[in-house]
Amino acid sequence: MPADPRDLERRVGAATDADTSRGMNFNALFALVRDHLGDAAARACDPEGKGARVDFVSYPVASYLRIAWAAADWLEPALGSVDAVWAELGHRTISSFLGSTIGRTVFALAGRDPRRIVGAGPTGYRAAVSYGDRTVEWLGERHARLVFRRDFMPAAFHAGVIRGAIVPTDARSPTVEGREVAFLESEYHVSWE
Repeated sequence: MPADPRDLERRVGAATDADTSRGMNFNALFALVRDHLGDAAARACDPEGKGARVDFVSYPVASYLRIAWAAADWLEPALGSVDAVWAELGHRTISSFLGSTIGRTVFALAGRDPRRIVGAGPTGYRAAVSYGDRTVEWLGERHARLVFRRDFMPAAFHAGVIRGAIVPTDARSPTVEGREVAFLESEYHVSWE
């Protein structure tokens, strides 16, 4: 089933000119399309026809959302569902971030400690996007609840980001469960052994 166009329009309609996303997020999206469908598809889903952005330049999140929804429709047959596309895009996005200078710094400071990685989540997001509020509440030594407010991407995307961030740590058997609780608001439970 294609990504919901009404959902896209609601999200785009809630975005302001101040709501931006770094080029590295666009590039992770274009790379995902390129890997599954080829360079021509990555260029075709980009209104600018480039299939690339400058990593640390900020671009309107509304543009990112439109490209992501189009790409989700194209990638759904290859990945099995729109939620699978969002999860894979989230994983690609965090992998790209962790490979950047900022991401390597965050990971170096946190080491392989899953608590530090989860705790650094709000700071990492702030480096990648200008919008939203993210908080972490510890429910136990190895269990956190993350709350995202005024965030434009679906819960499956962020679950993919969180999973992709915690898997390289020393966490054993990590689990991430996410759900949307209201428009542009979601929560995630992250735990490990």
